[in-house]
Amino acid sequence: MIAQDDDNAKTSDHAKAPASATEDLLVQAAKRWAAGYEAERENISQAYEDLRFRAGDQWPKEAIAQREADQAPCLTINRIPQFVRQVTGDIRQGRPAIKVVPVDDGGDEAAAELRAGIIRYIENRCDAPGTYFSAADSQVNSGIGHWRVITEYASQTTFNQEIGIQLVQDGVSVVWDPDAVDLTRKDAMWCFVPVDIAIDAYKEKYPDAPVTDFSPESEGHFEGWITTSTVRVAEYFYKKPARITLALTADGAIRDVTEAPAEELAALAQQGARIEERDSFKVYRCLITQGRILEKPALWPGRYIPIVPLLGEEIRIGPRVIRHGIVRFARDPQRMFNYFASKQAEVIALQPKAPWLGTERNFEEYEDEWENANTESRPYLRYTPDPSNGNAAPQRVQPPVSSQGVSEGLQLAAENMMAVIGIHQAGLGEASNEKSGRAILARQREGDVGTFVYLDNFARAVRHTGVILLDLIPHIYDTERTIRIVGEDGRMTPLRVNQAVGMVVGGEGDDGEAATAQKLNDLSVGAYDVVIEQGPSYSTKREEAKDGMATLVQAVPSTFGLIGDLYVQAQDWPMKDQIAKRLKMGLPPAIQQMEAQGSGEQPPPQPPQQPSPEAIAAQQQAQAQGARIQMDGAKTQSQIATEEQQRRIDLARAQSDLVDAESARAIAAREASDRSRKAEAEIALIEARRTLALAQIGALGCRAGSAEAEAESDVAMAQHDAALREAQVFAAQPQALAADTDGL
Repeated sequence: MIAQDDDNAKTSDHAKAPASATEDLLVQAAKRWAAGYEAERENISQAYEDLRFRAGDQWPKEAIAQREADQAPCLTINRIPQFVRQVTGDIRQGRPAIKVVPVDDGGDEAAAELRAGIIRYIENRCDAPGTYFSAADSQVNSGIGHWRVITEYASQTTFNQEIGIQLVQDGVSVVWDPDAVDLTRKDAMWCFVPVDIAIDAYKEKYPDAPVTDFSPESEGHFEGWITTSTVRVAEYFYKKPARITLALTADGAIRDVTEAPAEELAALAQQGARIEERDSFKVYRCLITQGRILEKPALWPGRYIPIVPLLGEEIRIGPRVIRHGIVRFARDPQRMFNYFASKQAEVIALQPKAPWLGTERNFEEYEDEWENANTESRPYLRYTPDPSNGNAAPQRVQPPVSSQGVSEGLQLAAENMMAVIGIHQAGLGEASNEKSGRAILARQREGDVGTFVYLDNFARAVRHTGVILLDLIPHIYDTERTIRIVGEDGRMTPLRVNQAVGMVVGGEGDDGEAATAQKLNDLSVGAYDVVIEQGPSYSTKREEAKDGMATLVQAVPSTFGLIGDLYVQAQDWPMKDQIAKRLKMGLPPAIQQMEAQGSGEQPPPQPPQQPSPEAIAAQQQAQAQGARIQMDGAKTQSQIATEEQQRRIDLARAQSDLVDAESARAIAAREASDRSRKAEAEIALIEARRTLALAQIGALGCRAGSAEAEAESDVAMAQHDAALREAQVFAAQPQALAADTDGL
């Protein structure tokens, strides 16, 4: 077994080590911490400021105090989160996947996929994507985030260990070897992961390590580790030079036999293996505080420090490194935006309200109505005319207006923020000057390129995690046991690893006494590397494959006999597995043989003889007939759809014509009704005139009684009758028109 960390190892456990060695280790750690923290002091300080700024703490304390004294508003219109979410959203959609590839003759594709399946199981078991994305939030906001690889027991009732991935909660505080230059810090010789805990919690967890006891030689380098309320405890990882032994076996496999017994080395040599020693490193971990080692150094099973940094952008100026996220240089435009927004509110607040302007007499009779004019909704306002102002009505004073200069400042601050970050309106989903779809996509791509460094560093960190896991797997899963692997489709499968299946004796001419065990799924054999696949997730690829196979089968129906099982397996149907299994039984023998060889299964029993040419011809004819039926069915469905669409168009046209006819009839009826009412009015007028004429005739008869009066009366009556007949004819015309419209 391998050396493991003991979480319960306290200072008393380390008392067995020589005091001088302990003191030397502590002094070395103190000097390294001082050197690393001094190199990172400014980056750490600015990173914490970035996080506070992103959380909304965007006004300097002096400015807040001054504006509060002046009773001026301090508005915070925080636009930073939308830019942060745009970048972290792209990272979440990218989902880089770890892929294992063989790099020597001892590895093969199946063994590489086995290791990739173990890595996917590790990620699935500890929710690694959530850890990755939380660290990415810190990366984009502050310029740095961290996660770590751990080993732990599978449960409290077993000795089997598992590998896990955990988030470093305070990713900003991690201090690395300042001489390391690789973006993954794989070339670092040491690393500190500090945590500040409450004094009471420290005393409870480490009762044998009082906070007042410290090493005089190292105390000065741990400045600020102990305060009135907290104690800083740090994990200290460091590398020590070591020699490892490698064996190149006859089949081309490379094995690490550093811990192998002499008998095994002799057996490998007799089998023709090439054995060499190489320079390497061993990684140790201990837990320290100011002037004290809390947990003794323990050997880490892997070759890499199990801390994974996730960096933002780094700028090297000589020995100095400046690191930042997208918040750093957006702070000034955001402060500028907050200032102009506050000034806008202040300008409007200081302007008077919009009152009514008039004389005292204008309001004296209706004073209550005018006093409540701004709170009550009235259809009109009454006032008393005042001759002194020309009886003019009261006038409303112009309402408060914003400052044009302040408005332009707001717009300029918003544009500066987008320019500094590199994400423009199109990238945020907002309307901009681009009109065509191609122009919008081009601007979005420009924004993606401007922030691609974060996605690239994220993929690099995930790849380094895969390298650490690949290095740990043969050390943690080093015995015969059943583990679980996860395929690309997310399916979990149990698998027996390191299973002894026999003994392999020495080479030709050997007496048979030296032998080594042959193992199935041996995780210690072969050399492998890690690559990253970025792009659509498996579910997206599955949908694309399903659509592609459907298109292929529709274009070339005969291919269904070759890929029918795969086509069904890609569907979301119930009982798809049973259907695919039955279709697979009908595959051509050559394909079944190839499938069996690729999966290591026994091929299904084949018939004693090949089908006759007549059977083959009949099968081909049946397939051709099935293809024709399928094509005819598709054509029939297309014709039915076309006819149905035409029927819907004709129905819509008929309904439109009916609506037009109804509208015309209503208009004609309305016009006829108007003419009828006009004619009736004219008849009534003529009747009134007739009555008046009769009265005049009577008066004339009484006055003169002459023949001349009677003649005038006859003329008047004739004129009246002619006018009455003309009016009756005019009145009859609307009724006829209405009757005609009723018939439409």
